[in-house]
Amino acid sequence: MLGLLSFIVWYGFYDCRSSILSVLVSRDGSTSAHVVFSSGNRSTPIAHYTEHLAWRPNIGKNSRPEDRDSNAWTNDYAVGYWLSGPPEDLPDMLRRLKVVFDPIDLPKEFAETERDIILREYDWRMANNPDAQAAEDMEAFLYDGNPIAASVIGTPDQIKALTYDDAKAFHAETHRPERARLVVSGDVTERQLAKAMEEAGFPDLDANREDIAPPPFTLAAPEVRTFRYPDPNAALRMTWRKVVTLPEPVDFDLLEAQTALARDILDTNLPGGLAGPLRFDVFVTKSFRISIAPINETHIEFVFSAEPDTGIGFAVMQSAFEAALAASAEGVPIRTHDRVGDRFKGFWPDWSDDEETARWMVDYTLSRVSVLREPKSERQIRKIHAQIDASDINTILAGLAGPGRTAIAFIGTYPNP
Repeated sequence: MLGLLSFIVWYGFYDCRSSILSVLVSRDGSTSAHVVFSSGNRSTPIAHYTEHLAWRPNIGKNSRPEDRDSNAWTNDYAVGYWLSGPPEDLPDMLRRLKVVFDPIDLPKEFAETERDIILREYDWRMANNPDAQAAEDMEAFLYDGNPIAASVIGTPDQIKALTYDDAKAFHAETHRPERARLVVSGDVTERQLAKAMEEAGFPDLDANREDIAPPPFTLAAPEVRTFRYPDPNAALRMTWRKVVTLPEPVDFDLLEAQTALARDILDTNLPGGLAGPLRFDVFVTKSFRISIAPINETHIEFVFSAEPDTGIGFAVMQSAFEAALAASAEGVPIRTHDRVGDRFKGFWPDWSDDEETARWMVDYTLSRVSVLREPKSERQIRKIHAQIDASDINTILAGLAGPGRTAIAFIGTYPNP
């Protein structure tokens, strides 16, 4: 049960000084409750194993069959559990969710069976999946020395080494009310939520509230490493990833918007973009995908994935891409920034549409809580767009051409690489 899920719903009250965020709006008849725990700067497979043991026996047995693999998740920073249903079921949802706070007390045979399930999950997600294997290998290198460098699911040997006692100890360390955050979304008022929590006997999360935050990130020494996955049955493709340090720290939400706009600029055929030199002016790639995102306030990661065009080998594609990126890093024309910036307004919701705004704010709130960051209010978010200018984008692009840690993966076998 890895990764994050997509959430739909709405916006309303929340106080970031509290561990309880209530996001209200739509009238689609559903309410969701999510409880999230910091994994304590440990993204090792023990967090994933603990999630299985805390969730399946207590809640999964009472859920619909399709819920058993969809009501819990583990990522690099946290472990989360969630349920959804009609608003009148909120007390029952909270009653069922609160058992994840209880100490794990299971037959060892059950725990061993659950470990075997994780091994099958590994086979499903990782075995014969060169993209997943490449991602694990590249992240271990790119994030070297940081907690997020560890694989969440682990290797088969690591999974087999997981013990019931270790999971119980990890649960006791992390699954405490003072380290939890509760996000409730639905057509429920703050008063109704408080009443539902009291009725369910849900723990007081703010009694001894601990401040939680993502672990610090330090970039290891600049280095380039190449990974090869010569699967004869795989379509030819290259993934090029780089992590760099920015000259000055930037507010995380502002930086996310800046990197998203920089990504949109690079994805165009306008001057400064990559589509011209790689697809339209010279046929180097059939298609490509770009991502730029912050790791924290001072580090960003760039990801470029592409399939070579007919007759183009990996070395030629890599060289053409790196040359195009270096050219973009010299700065994009202001007219390119302005044209893409006009379209970029779609990054945010239509603030005049309450329901669209609500859905956006729910997704945003859950995304922040799930990586141990405090979400901003709608009022704060609305101000971000006006804070972005062309110099910010050029700073980001220049940073991508500077020193950093680069991982390149080639998947498939090309006769003349």
